[in-house]
Amino acid sequence: MNLKTLTPMLALLLVACASNSTRAEPKRLLLAYDGPTAQAALTTQPRLVVRAVGVPDYLDRRELVRRVSATELKRDETAFWAERPGKSITRWVTLALAAQRADYSVESYTTADGRAPDALLAITLESFEPGADGAVHLRGSWVYAPFGKVASKSGRFDADAKVSDGSAEAHVAALQQALGTAVKNLATQLPAATAAMEPRR
Repeated sequence: MNLKTLTPMLALLLVACASNSTRAEPKRLLLAYDGPTAQAALTTQPRLVVRAVGVPDYLDRRELVRRVSATELKRDETAFWAERPGKSITRWVTLALAAQRADYSVESYTTADGRAPDALLAITLESFEPGADGAVHLRGSWVYAPFGKVASKSGRFDADAKVSDGSAEAHVAALQQALGTAVKNLATQLPAATAAMEPRR
């Protein structure tokens, strides 16, 4: 290999090194709940345990994705989730629901202490990625059942939130807004805690 061949190769290596050194490190983002929290109960309330929120496999991973079309997704190269969305969404929903339903002691499956709950809540998300229209479309369903009984109530939720800009932070903020709307609607539809305390057969 002569000097004429080596010089262009060195130049390419230098350019590659320079571009790598200036490339921004992807941000690690969390879905953090910053709303009101439940007040400490003066008496023991019926325990409502939120099961792990079901999330589609293509969303329950570290990559943030955007929907480009009905069949195409695009990965966000600037950031990724610090933990899998299924875990953080379960925690977020539990905290938000606990603040809105004071008649229950709301726990997630990860904080339950092994005692039989008085009621169970299962939530399944079908989508929550930003769409091509610049909005997060949160779609899903829920099922409520007193412990040891068949489901006594179920429903669906649809909540949209506009993404303010193309950043990953705006994506997360819109998801939090959509979750807030969905949980608020869900909280008004759940049976009173006394229904969960009916004698078990």
